[in-house]
Amino acid sequence: MRHSSGRGRRRSLSLGIAVGAAVATGVAGAGALAQTAPLSLAPAQPQAAPVRQATAETPIPPKPIGTPAKPAAAQAAPPVQTAPATTGSATPQKPKPAKPAPVRQAAAPGAPAPAAGTKPAKTVSPAQKVPASARLAAAIAAKTAQPVPPVHEHVSKPYAEACTNPDALGVSRVLEVDTKDGLYLGQLYSGKLPLEPKEVVLTFDDGPVPRNTERVLQALQKECVKATYFIVGQMAKAYPEELRRVAAAGHTIGYHTMTHPLDMVKRPLDWAKDNITSGWRTVDTILYGQAGDKPATPFFRYPGLFNSRTINEWLNGLNIGVFAADATGNDWVRGYDAPKVMEFALKDLDRAGNSGILLLHDTKDSTATMMPQLLRELKARGYKVVHLVPKEKPPALSGHSVAGVIPQPTAAPVAERTVAGFDAGRQLAENAQGRTGRTTSEPLPAYDSNAVKAVTSAAPTSSAPSDEGWFASTAGAFRGFGSAIGLW
Repeated sequence: MRHSSGRGRRRSLSLGIAVGAAVATGVAGAGALAQTAPLSLAPAQPQAAPVRQATAETPIPPKPIGTPAKPAAAQAAPPVQTAPATTGSATPQKPKPAKPAPVRQAAAPGAPAPAAGTKPAKTVSPAQKVPASARLAAAIAAKTAQPVPPVHEHVSKPYAEACTNPDALGVSRVLEVDTKDGLYLGQLYSGKLPLEPKEVVLTFDDGPVPRNTERVLQALQKECVKATYFIVGQMAKAYPEELRRVAAAGHTIGYHTMTHPLDMVKRPLDWAKDNITSGWRTVDTILYGQAGDKPATPFFRYPGLFNSRTINEWLNGLNIGVFAADATGNDWVRGYDAPKVMEFALKDLDRAGNSGILLLHDTKDSTATMMPQLLRELKARGYKVVHLVPKEKPPALSGHSVAGVIPQPTAAPVAERTVAGFDAGRQLAENAQGRTGRTTSEPLPAYDSNAVKAVTSAAPTSSAPSDEGWFASTAGAFRGFGSAIGLW
């Protein structure tokens, strides 16, 4: 009996432990089941009450698995800034470094404090406060050596010369250009002439030459159009009669240095002055029989359009206008034949706003070939030609005899056989080896319509070398990047 009663007591203790555990862990589950279980009409079965025995052997319920909840007082304390432990990972994450607070400049004394919740205004440098237009004006002023751009008074006059071609493009008006204290024209300087929409100024560089210059002259004469020629002194010295034909036809003569040095702006200032001065003195002596300290026409264009502030400052003192361009034909680029040059010139005029200064080269066969078609297309598109002249007229043309002189060929050092070391005189000499320059004693005609017709319609009588490609060897050095480094 004692054995049976002891065994029964142990069973009672085991049953008590199981029931206690079930009660401790299943209260919450029973509540959840009570919310979701369907309502039952069957009478509830009575559950056996747990056996509570006040003895020393009463077991302690097992501790629940997990971290016990913190007391309310501990939860109210501010959290300690430590790296949070990652659940299910043995490697803790590294704490991210705190970003430093942005440094704000102290407000000026007396300035109102920013409102709460608003970001302080960003500081702006004085240079950023200057409008873009003002910054551009400052850059142009530094380039042209003109802190305050002078005010120019250009004068527009009607074109009075008669034209025998009733369908000609013609000249719409004459513009007397004021160059006092220096004038800078073209997109390079953001300088504009007072041109109306669809008004274009034709300009030609690098001549003269025997064949192509004459072809361009004939095209201009047929359309009763006048242009501005920027003459290289060495070319005028070699072909003075071609230069005289250009001037006698009533075109404006400007200057393009003596030897067309593309690296002139990198040379000493005295060397650059001498090259520019030699250019205009050579041209003026051929045309007017004499040359002075200033050019007869104050129009100048840099070789390649590469300009220099120090040279510009000197030109300003001579009241010389510097011409860049608003549109070009890219006729110096290898592979640009006559149709390509014409197409590019028209597109570039459109990009320039349908007006401006167009730059071409009368030395180029492509330009000489396409000139008649270009002039007709300009008329078809509604363009009008404006003829530029200086406010002070140049001297009367001289009728003295002029002998053409082509320089003797000399071998160029290897170091100078580059685009930057280009020299028009040496190039001309190398292309004319074994040939002589032209000599003429024909008197120079005056500026009147009959003389213009007689001179420009006369057939060339010289067997002088063709100019075809006299610039080609240098232009070839440009190849694919010709237009990226400037114009000729």
